Amino acid sequence: MLFTKELLKQIGETYGTPVYVYSQSEIERRIAIVKDTFSGINLLPTFACKANNNPRILELLGKSGFGTDIVSIGEYYASKKACIPDEKIVWNGNGKSMVDMEYLGKRVGYINIDSVEEYERWTKLDSSAEFFLRINPDVDPKTHHHISTGLKKNKFGIHLELLEKILKEKKLRISGFHIHIGSQITHVEPFEEAISKAVELSNQYGFSKINIGGGWGINYKDSELNLVEYKSKIVPYLKSFEFVITELGRYLIAPASVLILRVEYVKRTPYKTFVVVDGGINVLMRPAMYNAYHRVNVLEPHDENSKEQVVDLVGPLCESGDILAFERELKIPKEGSFVVIEDVGAYGYSMANNYNSIPRPAEVLVSEKNGEFEVKLIRRRESIEELFKGIV
Repeated sequence: MLFTKELLKQIGETYGTPVYVYSQSEIERRIAIVKDTFSGINLLPTFACKANNNPRILELLGKSGFGTDIVSIGEYYASKKACIPDEKIVWNGNGKSMVDMEYLGKRVGYINIDSVEEYERWTKLDSSAEFFLRINPDVDPKTHHHISTGLKKNKFGIHLELLEKILKEKKLRISGFHIHIGSQITHVEPFEEAISKAVELSNQYGFSKINIGGGWGINYKDSELNLVEYKSKIVPYLKSFEFVITELGRYLIAPASVLILRVEYVKRTPYKTFVVVDGGINVLMRPAMYNAYHRVNVLEPHDENSKEQVVDLVGPLCESGDILAFERELKIPKEGSFVVIEDVGAYGYSMANNYNSIPRPAEVLVSEKNGEFEVKLIRRRESIEELFKGIV
C-alpha cells in the first residue's frame, strides 16, 4: 500500500469515511516517468480532468509543467482554479454545444474537432485556438468496451475517408491530427497501430504538430503498459514533429490514491457473507460500471490468525449491484474498523454521485516533509444542505 496502516487509521478517524487519500510523492514520481519517456520531444503534457477534477491535484501537475485536457466548462473552471494557463488547455469532446463553443473557443489554447458536423460549426465562429482533427483509425485498443474510443462503431473521431473534404476546404487553420483510441490500454501494439496511421497522415498533409492522446494502462490486478517498450517503439515516430501533445489521466493519478471505508458490520447468510461498508457505488462507480477489479486491504481483521474467506464487499445503497468487490478472499474485519481500496485516484471521486441522497466524500492530500507526513484536506465532505441548494 501507499501508506502505513497507522496513517490510514489516523486519517479515517480524523476526517471520517468515506475519504479519498492521495500521495503527492507518487504523483510526482509518475510525472518524472512521463517526462523521461518523452525525453527529446518538444512535449506539452496535459492531464485529463475527467480522471480527477480536484483543483489542488491539477495545481500540483501544473507546477510540473502540465496543462489540462477538458471536456466541459466545469473542467475549464477547475483548471483556472488551479492556475492553468489558457494556452495549456486542450478542449476535447464529441458533443460541444454552441454556447460552450462561443465561450471556450476564445479562451483555450487547443481544440480537438470530433466530427465533420462540429467542423462546420467552428467555421461560423471566431476562435483564437489551434485546431486539431480527431481521427478515428478503427483500431481495437483491447480494453473494456465502455472505454474503447477508436473503433468505427464508437462515437468519437472523424473517419479517415472524410478527412480529404475538410482539409481541401481550408475554412479553418488546422494544426494537426489528434488520436485517442481508449483508456486502460496495457499493450503497446494498439498505440503503434493508431499512432503510425496518424503519423502517416500527418506526413501526407504536411503537419508538424500532433496530439497522441493518452490511455496508458495501470496494474489494477495483473498487467500494465510496458513503458520501456512504449518508449522504444512509439517515441521514434514522434521525433520528426516540432510539437507533441499528450493527454494522460489514469496513469498519473489512479495508483496515487486509496479510498478508506468503515465497516458497519459483517452480514452472514446460509449462502454468502457480506462485508458491509459505509460507501458503495456512490463513491466508487468503476466496479459496477466496468466490472473493475480493485485490490482491497483489511486493516484490522477480527482474528489475525484466521484464514481468508470468500466475501462480497458491499455498500449501503438500495441496489443489488452496489458491490465493490465480488467473491473476494479477505480476512473478516472487525466491526467499526477500516478497509482500504487501492488505485482509485482516477474515475473515483470524479464519478462519485449522490444516489440515495448521500453526500459525496472528502479528499485529502498527503505530502512528506523532513521525513514526516503532512495531511491536508483538499475537499471537505459534502453536506446534506448542499445536496438541495439548487431547489427552488
